[in-house]
Amino acid sequence: MSLARWLLLAALLLAVLMPASSFAQDVPSLDHARQLYNESRFSDAIAEVETLLRQGMVRGDQLNTVRELRARCLAKLGRRLEAQEAYLVILRSDASYRADPVVVPPDEIEPFRLALAKFQAEQVRAGRRFPASIGFLYGAGQAVNQDIVDLASTSGLGDAKNFKASNEFGYSVRFPLQPRLSIDVELTRLRAETSDPVPPSLDSHASYTATGLPVVASLIYNVTSRPRWRVNGFAGAGPMQGEATVEFLHNHLGRLIPVQIVGSKTGYYLHAGIEGEVLPTPRFAITARVLGRYASSGELNWKRPDFDIYEGFPESKLGGRAVDFSGLAAHVGVRAYIGY
Repeated sequence: MSLARWLLLAALLLAVLMPASSFAQDVPSLDHARQLYNESRFSDAIAEVETLLRQGMVRGDQLNTVRELRARCLAKLGRRLEAQEAYLVILRSDASYRADPVVVPPDEIEPFRLALAKFQAEQVRAGRRFPASIGFLYGAGQAVNQDIVDLASTSGLGDAKNFKASNEFGYSVRFPLQPRLSIDVELTRLRAETSDPVPPSLDSHASYTATGLPVVASLIYNVTSRPRWRVNGFAGAGPMQGEATVEFLHNHLGRLIPVQIVGSKTGYYLHAGIEGEVLPTPRFAITARVLGRYASSGELNWKRPDFDIYEGFPESKLGGRAVDFSGLAAHVGVRAYIGY
């Protein structure tokens, strides 16, 4: 066999027997970069993570993990300005990021602190506004509706019970106007029920439902803000569609017919209060708020405002009544920031 054939055979045999790990080492990875850091091979670790970043081999949350490792390696090499800029890149992509002093040594923390101060100064100068968001709220509030309670109390059998409010829920969209000022448009459903003291077995027993559907535009002012929480004050106004429904059984020639009478009117809604936000991530907040509100339909429009709900009791006329949810309310909810 010729020398050329022997060399070719040896090369093929070497390729077959060479450990796969010899090739794997040529493929950059975050774990390998961490190993290089632990071995104090900081320049090699930087080269590894820069390859990962340049080739787009990391995504999502892992992206800032790789950037942090690069910043730490730069700090170890005494390249403090470059380390500071590396930390600044992380902060600009995630304002809530903080280097963990339990994990990151003091010599690597110092460039981060300088970067954080620079980043916060940038935010002040830029007057950065909060991004647009959508929210959902759920809670409870007062639902006195005294006019309707008074109507239910005219049956001649004593006072009716106060309205029992259903849980309130609503949706809102929020848009920034200025660094601390946003406008919020909210739609909320208000509902409460009661009944008169007449025994349900009697035909004259009536049940009452009051509903309100306010559409409110509010100005939201950020009182104070931190990476993980915010406190806002708000005030707003808008129209409220109010509606009252009376339901009872009517005896028509010995036949019981269900009757429903509805009165409605668009009135006014005003509220003001304070809102807190806790942000597990920059894009998502858990919210809670308390408010005081004026929520009245004004005098309801009935088809027959002179109709007596209780025969023989002229004070039970429908006219001159209003739906009223004025009082205090408290809500919790969630908010997603979509303007990033």
